[in-house]
Amino acid sequence: MLRVFFGTQNRGKLRELRRLVRGLAVEVTSPEDHPQPLPEVVEDGRTFRENAEKKASAYARLLDLHALADDSGLCVDALGGAPGVYSARFSEGEDGLSSPACAMAHLGEAELGVELARAARDEANNDKLLGALSGVPEAKRGAAYMAVLALADPNGNLLAAVEGVCRGRIGFARRGEGGFGYDPLFIPEGVPGTAGRTMAELSPDEKDAISHRGRAFRALLPVLARLAFDKTGKEG
Repeated sequence: MLRVFFGTQNRGKLRELRRLVRGLAVEVTSPEDHPQPLPEVVEDGRTFRENAEKKASAYARLLDLHALADDSGLCVDALGGAPGVYSARFSEGEDGLSSPACAMAHLGEAELGVELARAARDEANNDKLLGALSGVPEAKRGAAYMAVLALADPNGNLLAAVEGVCRGRIGFARRGEGGFGYDPLFIPEGVPGTAGRTMAELSPDEKDAISHRGRAFRALLPVLARLAFDKTGKEG
C-alpha cells in the first residue's frame, strides 16, 4: 500500500481526493492523521503551481512520505482573474460584511473550530464576490475554477505537477447545499448533464467528473498508479 500525505486542512478537498483514489492501492493521510500539529507552509507563490509545488516538497521532506498538495481557486474574467491565488482569503481585511454569519469568519478556528470557521469564511468570500459583480450582466460573468496538484517523493523531489480547469459563470445568488468554497455560485458551462446547476447542486460523483480538481487528479492518476504498483510489487 502506498501512503500519500495530502497537505490540506480542507476536509472537502480531502473527501474529494479519497473518492477519486478509490480502486488504487493508495492510502491518503492528512494533517489530522498525525499526532503532532504540523507547521503550516506559507503560500506566498504568485501562481497556483508555485504554491502547490512548495507545499508538496516541504511536507514530503518533513514526513518522509510521498506528499501531494494542491492550490486552487476561482479566476473571474470581469475581475481581471481575481481572486486567483487569494481565493481562500478573498474577504480578509474587509469591513462591513453583509451578515453576522460572515463576520464569524474573523473569530478564527480557536472559537469556531476548523469546519465552522471555514464555512464562515466561505460565506464571507461569496458575499464579497457577489458585491464585486453587482450590476455585471450574465454575459460578462464568465469564470474558471483552476487547480494544480503537485506530487513529491519522500526526499522532496517533485515527481509531477498537473493542472485542471473548469469553465463556467458566476450566478446571481447561492444555490445548493453541497460542495464548499464558491460552489454555490459557480455554474459550469459546456458540460452535458449539468443543466445550469451550480457545483453545489451536483452530486459528489457528478462534481468529480467535471471539476477542476477531478480533472487534475485524473491527469495525475497514471503517476500514482505506477507508484502504487511499484510499492506493492516490492513488498510482495
